[in-house]
Amino acid sequence: MVTLGPTPRRAMLKATGLAALGAGLSACAGRRVGSLAWPEAPRLFARVHVSEDRIIRTVVGLRPFRPSGFVVRGEKLGEKTVVHNYGHGGGGITLSWGTSELAVDEAWKTGEKRFAVLGCGAVGLATARLLQQRGAEVTIYAKDLPPYTTSNIAGGQWSPTSVMDLGRRTSESDALLARAARLSHRSFQRLPAVEFGIRWLENYVLSDEPVRTWWEQDLIRDLYPESRDLRPDEHPFPARYARRFTTMLIEPPIYLSAMVRDVRLAGGR
Repeated sequence: MVTLGPTPRRAMLKATGLAALGAGLSACAGRRVGSLAWPEAPRLFARVHVSEDRIIRTVVGLRPFRPSGFVVRGEKLGEKTVVHNYGHGGGGITLSWGTSELAVDEAWKTGEKRFAVLGCGAVGLATARLLQQRGAEVTIYAKDLPPYTTSNIAGGQWSPTSVMDLGRRTSESDALLARAARLSHRSFQRLPAVEFGIRWLENYVLSDEPVRTWWEQDLIRDLYPESRDLRPDEHPFPARYARRFTTMLIEPPIYLSAMVRDVRLAGGR
């Protein structure tokens, strides 16, 4: 997959040619902004300079999932209630707000107002903030804090994929995944984008065979705006097939720092 920044609209207008826009606008089948439409034109991208001597370091983040999907459930241990929220696989940041909201709903049933959160990555921080927003007192216990968490070395692209085994899907797991994804998607869009390191990016999937849609995306197609297959004359890549879609990118160093700040400002420890 190739992830590239959005093309400025002014550059797009210049590339397509204003004269062409003036003739036969009603026949154009391209994008539309207000009453103005223009035909698609191939993007022009700078060549990426990739070589081994430019590698700064190699890091690996272990992100396990459960074959049947992530787990959110309460468990009674003596006089305490433990709410589990784990097994997100490659969708930890993506699903963090959604599964955390499900977990907080479970925790809130206890009637308690003081909570301990285990872990200070994307899921732990989202859980802490949601509890604080309900008026709870929160203390986080963690082995590492940002910038030393697994979440810090995640790619941060919003895409709930690689979260369970395809063969273990059920209608219940599909509904749970879709609900968590929608809750999380909405929460990310509510945050101040620049302050939390969130931006929208165009993505391209390239293949010599027709591009297949990931089954997870099929559950929430409306959350992938402007997704469509491109003709060969609409992209510059040496591939027979190309699909473009738009999704959010969450920059972990910026995002996690902002989350830690907000937890502390709200009285968290």
